[in-house]
Amino acid sequence: MNPTDQIIEGDIAHLEQVVRMLSVAYRVDIGYWERRVDALKSQATVPSHRERLEHVAIEISRIRGGMPPEAR
Repeated sequence: MNPTDQIIEGDIAHLEQVVRMLSVAYRVDIGYWERRVDALKSQATVPSHRERLEHVAIEISRIRGGMPPEAR
C-alpha cells in the first residue's frame, strides 16, 4: 500500500467511527461528512476502500433521512 492509500485508510477508519456515533439529534452538518466521503472517493484506488466509502455514504444517507446508522 502506498503512502496515499495509508492516509485514505486512516481517513476511512475515522469516518466509520464518526458515522457510528452520528445522529440527526446532534444537528451536525451532514453535508460536511458527505463532502469528506466524496473527496476520498475521488482519490481512492483500492477496491476495498471504495466499498467501505460506499457503505459510509449509505449510512450518512440513512442519517440524513432521520434513520440511525446500521449496527455493524
